[in-house]
Amino acid sequence: MRRIELGAGKKYGMLAVISEVTTAGKRKFRCKCACGREVDVRLDHLQSGHTSSCGKCGIEHSGERKTLKDWAHMYGINESTLRARLKKMSMREALERK
Repeated sequence: MRRIELGAGKKYGMLAVISEVTTAGKRKFRCKCACGREVDVRLDHLQSGHTSSCGKCGIEHSGERKTLKDWAHMYGINESTLRARLKKMSMREALERK
């Protein structure tokens, strides 16, 4: 099996690869999110799309960027309910649904 090489600057969603991180076990890469945070991500998660952001930069809706928890609190929705709705519909639909 051939070793997969990722060069610095390669983008996966909102993440840009900076360098490979030396760890025991699965291969990980240090990536910089569009929000500026750096995060270490497993290679298989980058390739599959499982991880596409740092996870703390939030979701953009109506020109604002907030975390899922903040959006749920702002609209009076349980966070797990909002998360489940987002699997089936857009952010706008999930927040407006009663």
